[in-house]
Amino acid sequence: MIAIISLLYGSDAVLYREWGYRLDKTAFMYLTQFREAGNFIAPSNSIMGICLSCCFFITGWFIFQKFKSISEISTHKYLYVLHFLCIPLLILPIRGGIGIIPMNPGKVYFSTHAFSNHSALNVPWNLLYSFEKSNKTRQDIILLNSQATDEILASNILGRDTNNCSFLTLKRPKILMFLLESFTANLIYNNFEETEITPGLNRNFKTGVYFKNAYASGDRTEMGIAASLSGFPAQPFSSILHYPDKTLKLPSILTDLEFEGYHTAFYYGGDVSFANMNSYFLNAGCDRILDKSAFPSSSYNAKWGVHDHILFEKIYGDIITDTSLFFKICLSLSSHPPYDVPEKTKWESIREEVQFLNTAHYTDKHLTRMLDQLKQLPIWNELLIVIVADHGARFPGNHPFHTPEKFHIPMWFGGGVIQKDTIIQTIVSQSDLPALLLEQMGLLHHEYTFSRGLSSSCIPFAYYAFNKGYGIVDSCGTKSWSLDPHQLLLKVSSPCTPDDLGKAFTQKVLNVFESL
Repeated sequence: MIAIISLLYGSDAVLYREWGYRLDKTAFMYLTQFREAGNFIAPSNSIMGICLSCCFFITGWFIFQKFKSISEISTHKYLYVLHFLCIPLLILPIRGGIGIIPMNPGKVYFSTHAFSNHSALNVPWNLLYSFEKSNKTRQDIILLNSQATDEILASNILGRDTNNCSFLTLKRPKILMFLLESFTANLIYNNFEETEITPGLNRNFKTGVYFKNAYASGDRTEMGIAASLSGFPAQPFSSILHYPDKTLKLPSILTDLEFEGYHTAFYYGGDVSFANMNSYFLNAGCDRILDKSAFPSSSYNAKWGVHDHILFEKIYGDIITDTSLFFKICLSLSSHPPYDVPEKTKWESIREEVQFLNTAHYTDKHLTRMLDQLKQLPIWNELLIVIVADHGARFPGNHPFHTPEKFHIPMWFGGGVIQKDTIIQTIVSQSDLPALLLEQMGLLHHEYTFSRGLSSSCIPFAYYAFNKGYGIVDSCGTKSWSLDPHQLLLKVSSPCTPDDLGKAFTQKVLNVFESL
């Protein structure tokens, strides 16, 4: 028991730095791909976790032996009967007293600072609590009733006008979409030690249509996939990609474009079965799925598969020989922990933040090289490039897990089919991407309930979700809340949108999730 608890606390100490919440069932959802998940942990973090677990175990074992050596006070037979009769009384501390509300994480929260509240949580208890709640997928969360939810959303999401801001020269371009791993907008037009972190993207984003104020829907790759391709926002308690029976019922850009005659393909340098990505793309009817198994084992120059430059070379080779009308999606991976690159790094440092910047600089270099090669080909004039991050990152700057800076991401439409270079200041969400793309192509997108295009007449805002919480960003300010218990975590000015929009949006997402 001491060993198990020590291992839990050691793992929690490592994961909290990256995730911003105590160990719960989320980590165990990846154990079906244990080897793949292990590859995403930096060796230094693994060593730290092992060392901490050993320290906890040694301390616990010392205390156990100390108390074990104390002489027994009494061995009277009636004492055993008393112990047996007292066992039912343990239900009271386990339940949290005799009150109406049983024990929950909120009972130990005491501060307006999330870290202070998290430090009060018992890790083994929190883990068991999250597993118990996972069986219910949080149907117990009622923020607003159905009528109030629908009334608020009717004027803030569902209302649309018919004016279309078109910026494409072709209604049916060939489409190449990049989902860049952890590529926060804080990398763009930013320097480190007087050197541009992403010089290539900085140059490209001055052309085409750049959405300067885009926000990721969640903080996991699988959440970014659901938001970017199906317009389904992240949820505070689970990810829809972990439920194949539900993703089967989601609308998808892949399905819509296949109906228009597109050939679809998904490229990934790791194992596509990780986080149930494979089931999502199969459910969406993706014609071709390529992961690390499509590459020779000699090219596995990373722990988890192939690095981005090899993946980009593969896509480029397929594009120049593909005469069909295609929609190709590429999910990069080199900027995911453990932040290693197969070439000399730009900045020499063992700091985790600098290692992350090195991977971003590497991906930017090879992605830009590929785009420059495509610009020299005739296909460029019929090609639409879409670049968006799967989610943001705490680096650079080490932003707290619930702040909008962690969710701020780049979104860009480029290629030879763009009419005019434009910087769009309007706040958009990652889940708006399906509507933004389909409306440019003159296609309907009413099935994407949470996705809004540029033609929307509503106040622009972005919703984001993190573990047991959510936030709203608009042009006037930001608010983020914890859901367990429900309390305000952050307020920056006062958002223009209604105070209950965050509640209504979260409630609608949870309701739709349960109905699928």
